[in-house]
Amino acid sequence: MARDEIPELRALRDEYDRARDALMAAINEHLDQGESNARIARSVDWSREYIARIRKDREAERE
Repeated sequence: MARDEIPELRALRDEYDRARDALMAAINEHLDQGESNARIARSVDWSREYIARIRKDREAERE
């Protein structure tokens, strides 16, 4: 922790980061299973286009 950080806020940010990592891992699992962009997007309140971008970025990384 940096010298001037507020412990409560740092803890909440760390929790947020862990939750986002877990969410992205779960999204990737469902993409691997062939789930549709629309269904994933509805489940996480994101746009289909954003899920499509995640899918596209993953495919580019595999090449």
